[in-house]
Amino acid sequence: MKKPLKPLLWVLILAMSILLVAVFSSGGCRRVEEVVEEEEVVVEEPAEEPVEPVEEEIVVEESEEEVVIEPEEPRGNSVGNIVNDGIAAQKGDWIYYQNHNDGDRIYKIRTDGSGRERINDDWSWYINVVGDWIYYAKSDDGWEIYKIRTDGSSRERINDDHSFFINVVGGWIYYVNLEDVNRIYKIRTDGSGREKINDDDSWYINVVGDWIYYVNSDDGYRIYKIRTDGSRREKINDDDSFFINVVGDWIYYANSDDGGRINKIKTDGSSRERINDDSSYHINVVGDWIYYANSDDGWKIYKIRTDGSSRERINDDYSYHINVVGDWIYYVNLDDGGRIYKIRTDGSSQQPAD
Repeated sequence: MKKPLKPLLWVLILAMSILLVAVFSSGGCRRVEEVVEEEEVVVEEPAEEPVEPVEEEIVVEESEEEVVIEPEEPRGNSVGNIVNDGIAAQKGDWIYYQNHNDGDRIYKIRTDGSGRERINDDWSWYINVVGDWIYYAKSDDGWEIYKIRTDGSSRERINDDHSFFINVVGGWIYYVNLEDVNRIYKIRTDGSGREKINDDDSWYINVVGDWIYYVNSDDGYRIYKIRTDGSRREKINDDDSFFINVVGDWIYYANSDDGGRINKIKTDGSSRERINDDSSYHINVVGDWIYYANSDDGWKIYKIRTDGSSRERINDDYSYHINVVGDWIYYVNLDDGGRIYKIRTDGSSQQPAD
């Protein structure tokens, strides 16, 4: 009875073996496929990492730094004040001014009206303040340029020339030398490097950037410009021009060929326009406003916007040498013997400046 079971057992074993092989083979194939698929995903992921825009961020930061780094050259006074004899200048919280009631000596006073002090004992014009130094022309000693510290110490002579329209800009002093038929000269603030710039009879010089703008009396008081190194001399207009102010891309001036009315023209000589209908002297342009003495109305100070709008009268005095510092106008009051007065730019708080 036991013998016939043996063939049946082998059959069962063989069947189970075949079944296990089939199950193992199919399961093994699926596992291998899953592993292969997972490995393919892992291999693809690192290839995406270099796409990050690291270089673009660096370029943006560098371009921002290049725009910011553009330091302005220090200048001692505004061009509008200098063409009006430079009787006042501002540095920080201090205003430095010529006190006509005390022999044209330089005084300083805080912008709030406190701390008034005398600085020197010289007759002083064309005041420029740079750092701790005041530069000026000493009219009781041949109009030579001097400098003195803002505390009144260390007074020194800079040159031996009869000097007008002094512009102190970027370590240089530019001026008109009356002893050389009003040629433009420059000299370093330490008195070295004196050079002649041009060969024209020059007035009302404005040093702006790399250019010097001036009125050439050898050519009918036309406006010219020349590089600060003496190169590229160019004529700008054909008008009889006075009291020029270079502000931005515009030159403002009194046009004697147009009855003394204020005109403006681009620094490249284009786009000439008339601003007002008054006979105008002692022009001083500050921001969007032009201040001037109106000879049609007793030389009273007026102001008008640079676009010709909002004309207003400021005072009732016979006024010369209009200088603007902050929200104050300093001027020579010929109704009071040439005494220096000051008045707010809105026409309030008029008072003697001494």
